Amino acid sequence: MMMNRRQALGAATSGLLALPGVSEAFSLGASLRDWLRGGADVIVVGSGAAGLSAAVEAASAGARVTVLEKAPEIGGNTLISGGYFAALDPVRQRRQGISDSPDFFYRQTFEYGGRKAKPALVRRLVENSTESLRWLEGLGMRFKPEVIELYGGHWARCHCPVLPLGQGYIRALSAEAVRLGVKIATSAPVVDLVFRDGRAAGVVVQDGARTRTLQARKAVVLAAGSFAANARLIGQYAPRLQGLTTDNVPSSTGEVMLAAHRHGAALRDMQYIQCLPGCPPGKSHRVRFHSVVSRFIFVNTEGRRFIREDGPRDVLRDTVLAQPHQLAYSVLDDAGFRDYGILIQKEAVEALEAGEAWKAGSVRELAQKMGVPAPALAQTIAQYNRAVRTRRDPLGKSPRELRYTLSHPPFWACYAGMTIHYTEGGLDIDERARCLDAAGKPIPGLYAAGTITGGVHGSNRLGANGLTDAVVFGRIAGKGAALLSL
Repeated sequence: MMMNRRQALGAATSGLLALPGVSEAFSLGASLRDWLRGGADVIVVGSGAAGLSAAVEAASAGARVTVLEKAPEIGGNTLISGGYFAALDPVRQRRQGISDSPDFFYRQTFEYGGRKAKPALVRRLVENSTESLRWLEGLGMRFKPEVIELYGGHWARCHCPVLPLGQGYIRALSAEAVRLGVKIATSAPVVDLVFRDGRAAGVVVQDGARTRTLQARKAVVLAAGSFAANARLIGQYAPRLQGLTTDNVPSSTGEVMLAAHRHGAALRDMQYIQCLPGCPPGKSHRVRFHSVVSRFIFVNTEGRRFIREDGPRDVLRDTVLAQPHQLAYSVLDDAGFRDYGILIQKEAVEALEAGEAWKAGSVRELAQKMGVPAPALAQTIAQYNRAVRTRRDPLGKSPRELRYTLSHPPFWACYAGMTIHYTEGGLDIDERARCLDAAGKPIPGLYAAGTITGGVHGSNRLGANGLTDAVVFGRIAGKGAALLSL
């Protein structure tokens, strides 16, 4: 699978280690061996939003916490994510005239997930969304004043961070973790778990050519991310998606999930894998022109719209994969382009330079650069603009998202082939974030949160629910691990 987001990752991490106290927390060398000898009350595996949320809550409850990160930098997929956070928000939503409720949020999450999720997990996600939003803001995380409907989100409850992508989450959470005395080690891959008397009691860490054991006096929290960058596992659980690119960080390969499974932790929903528009096989640049539903349209190689842009993500995936060459394009105008953050604009410019995105002063010129019929694309955009003005779309796009015409040159387009984005399956957990065995019983001392888990989203995840899942269940796992009685 081709990775294509290193530059975005580099931009997102610039300045991160300048936070007070963070740089020394990340240095390894002999300090890692000291930490391993000292052990910890709670070990957290992974340093994305789920892992850092768990670490902060566990440390706040008085536990000595060590975070182990496989990659050379903290942040995982959170750092390069779109950064949107789905939550009920009486302040922002009421100000925008948006009606919402826990029951409606629950129904959308459960129904759009094919009724495959565990109801108790969905309810916990929804009911803790607002409080977790406020918790993040209390740590210094900043969101824009208006909520939007994200691609695949199906309602205007998606909060956009002020800092690009997921940088704000990692800055706020890591700063609080370091302030609380959490020890964070990077380039420290966990290769196995340690159990004693049927209880999770530590982890085995690869330290160069050697392995070392770190003891956990209370519990282990697994937040090591998805398996979306593991081509073998993708092929095993979703053969028709094999060969697609992925937008995940290279470390998203699922070894920690598999290690827990070897020790008796159950897996669920492994066949459910979400794709988003991205670079087709053989290409190297992904541009997220699709993020804001009201700003773009999909067209196929004939220059025609073929689906409403606010459809369910699994339907959009299957429809794009059914197109000739499994190919589509995202099209928007300059007003839409300028509405995106600086890093998405940067993605577009890099793709433009590589010949994998296009910019033109007219629709016909854009069509020529894309290689689609110019009359068809011009007619498609004219029809869409008419739909916006009349609030009636022949393909069924919601009137609330028919907000902007595509009429401000220059016009932009990029590839919208499917790229593997999110694995809805993973370790089976209960509403207390405890890992379950094949009989559905909690495994003592073992917790999990974020994309390493299954059961929260079912067969299709709503847009912006991923970070909500990570923070909500990361916090639950951290609290539970710290307060666990020995």
